[in-house]
Amino acid sequence: MLAPVCFSVAKAASDQGEETNGAEWSDSRWLDDLATLKAELEASYPNLLWKASHESDVDLPALASAAESAIRRATTDEEAFEAIAALIDGIGDGHLYVADVERSADQPPSEARELFHDAASACASIGYIDFDGDAYSLPFEAAGSFELIRGTPASGFRTGIVTTASGPKIAVLRVASFLSVNLVEACEASFMKVSVQAGRGGGRADWPRWCSANCLTRLRDETIARSIAFLRRDLEVAWHRGARMLLVDLGQNPGGEGWAWDLAQSLARTPLDAPVLGVVADGRLDRYLSIETDELHETAHDARNDLATREAALAAHDALLQFRVDATSSEPCDLSWAWTEKRAWSVDAFWQCGRVARLPFDASGELLLDGRVIAPGKGVLRRLEIAVDKIGWRGSLGVYVDRDSASAAELFAGYLQDSNAAVVIGEQTLGAGCGFIGYQRSNIVLPASGLKVVVPDCVILRKDGSNSAAGVRPDISIDRSYAENPALFAARVVKAAAPRR
Repeated sequence: MLAPVCFSVAKAASDQGEETNGAEWSDSRWLDDLATLKAELEASYPNLLWKASHESDVDLPALASAAESAIRRATTDEEAFEAIAALIDGIGDGHLYVADVERSADQPPSEARELFHDAASACASIGYIDFDGDAYSLPFEAAGSFELIRGTPASGFRTGIVTTASGPKIAVLRVASFLSVNLVEACEASFMKVSVQAGRGGGRADWPRWCSANCLTRLRDETIARSIAFLRRDLEVAWHRGARMLLVDLGQNPGGEGWAWDLAQSLARTPLDAPVLGVVADGRLDRYLSIETDELHETAHDARNDLATREAALAAHDALLQFRVDATSSEPCDLSWAWTEKRAWSVDAFWQCGRVARLPFDASGELLLDGRVIAPGKGVLRRLEIAVDKIGWRGSLGVYVDRDSASAAELFAGYLQDSNAAVVIGEQTLGAGCGFIGYQRSNIVLPASGLKVVVPDCVILRKDGSNSAAGVRPDISIDRSYAENPALFAARVVKAAAPRR
């Protein structure tokens, strides 16, 4: 759960005190930090009410009490740090962790016109890398007669067909992660389209080329869309070869980016139910909404736009401005009880007191207020222009998950499960839920120790009202013992996914 704390507590000790030189160690600084951490989580942790509920498997009062007791017993900074780390780890949220403060902060892409002479070097230099991620999480090749359709590290996917002993053919698609930087093959195919020509001419004279920060954003979107188009071609091959069931392998998938929604929608035969998305109602949300309203204001007053466009933008501006006021000006509830007692989960109480605002966008990015579409938005979950109706898998759909499937992988499985578009097979997933929707994250900084804690800024509620941070419970549960032969376990998963005759 925890990211490595490479700055080392020893450094904090040398900066903060002289206990190593004989001075008496004091727990007061760390007790203050514990109090700060709890207060900050009450203010900005969107999953706090879920973690404090009876429906969650987390006991926040026990964790808080244990942390305080451990700090009072501690005699060094290292021991006090471990107490706070145990509290964070015990909350069990893959997006909540102690930051590595020595790791360089992410830098925005440079606008410098670095020249590239071929697509392969361009994609490699801006972070697209081959990784050993196309292998199945289980040896599905051994579950029957197997034929490979496509699978290389550069593709980011592995697609093949398993013919079982009983006869049915099952297409098995491996999605190792939802990180677009692993889609090298599609990046190289997309680079020419989005990059800028550095010289004049045609054919090979189009090189060298360059890519700015704005180009990188468009390259990401084009790369994902092209990868899904490649996948559509592969699945057409599988269909023509007789596969009528598709099993998506998400075992050990750690998650990644929001295009999990795009892929889920593209594979489903029918439109998926849009999930409910909420974000922490703090200054970051206010800044985001401020940018959105400013852009709508410009559109509404730009004489180059036609009257209908300007009127729609003005209506959207007024509606979003009111939402901004309502979402960021409400009086926060006292949530300090979460550290002393557990209460029943209530969706109504969550929206009223969870310090989270429900974003008024549907999954396709339309601004949705008062139950109706006001104007096109930039997109929150779905950011790509993909012809969903042309990609849908025509047969049955299954999703394999295990205890290490997390974040976007869980959301992918949940989107399909909530819409009855797929059967989920395997183990209960990790329970990381929604992580970050793209705001500039502001870490919690504990003043005495200097520890930085990364906190997620969004939450997605399932169709039944539960928090996606609870993980996905399979429709068909198949638990694997560590002693079981992986090939035999893969065969059990394939058998469970096989269409019933």
